[in-house]
Amino acid sequence: MDEKLSQLIQEGDSFTFSNNCISYSHGVYGQPSVQMLSWLADVEDYILVNYGKNSSPWRVFKRFNVDAINGDEADTFEEQKNIVMASLKACERIPPKQKVVEDKALHLQNIFQKFHDVVKQLRNRHDGRATLDIDDEYDVQDLLHALLRLYFEDIRNEEWTPSYAGGASRMDFLLKEENIVIEVKKTRKNLTDKELGKQLIEDKEKYKAHPGCKKLICFTYDPEGRIVNPKGIQNDLNRQDEDFEVDIVIEP
Repeated sequence: MDEKLSQLIQEGDSFTFSNNCISYSHGVYGQPSVQMLSWLADVEDYILVNYGKNSSPWRVFKRFNVDAINGDEADTFEEQKNIVMASLKACERIPPKQKVVEDKALHLQNIFQKFHDVVKQLRNRHDGRATLDIDDEYDVQDLLHALLRLYFEDIRNEEWTPSYAGGASRMDFLLKEENIVIEVKKTRKNLTDKELGKQLIEDKEKYKAHPGCKKLICFTYDPEGRIVNPKGIQNDLNRQDEDFEVDIVIEP
């Protein structure tokens, strides 16, 4: 079990009506302590970060009503606390989707960051044997495709994009299960910052209309350091909306 989840369940077991109530002359009523309110906020944050609002644990948690335990009796307190505990117990049974997404994002980041190191290693084969020289975008695509195979099952290349500016084109890679499109570029003599930025803007507009693209990664391999201001291009074009994200990657 996740250490944080175990901690939240253990902490939840410690909260009872007797340590979350207040006495009046006419009776004893629930009043959640600062510690319990902090725990509730922690539970809410844990479920949102790891499961999201479309998950079963979140739907269970949303049935909880903090106002119902504030000023009511012991039975209501236990009923509401059990809802929160049930949402945590659901997390024990259901693997967190967010963790899977984060892991795959880290895999992609690692591939892009180590891409140039792999290229350099391929140049130094035993006994000077033939290797893959990365001379153009097709070479970058071939090597990247092989590296993606380490972590991703359903990789589709040369899928058609929706029509944009009067014509359709083929995408480089679609990670079908992850709804991620990867476009590949390699810098060359006449590919200036301005021209690269123009191409990336066109890619961004083109893929917004693709139903299978929730995230667009534009990977530019720049081994000679031809791009003068990579950070400027990234700052201008990186985008994160609720339904569409753009990540400009320029390496090394």
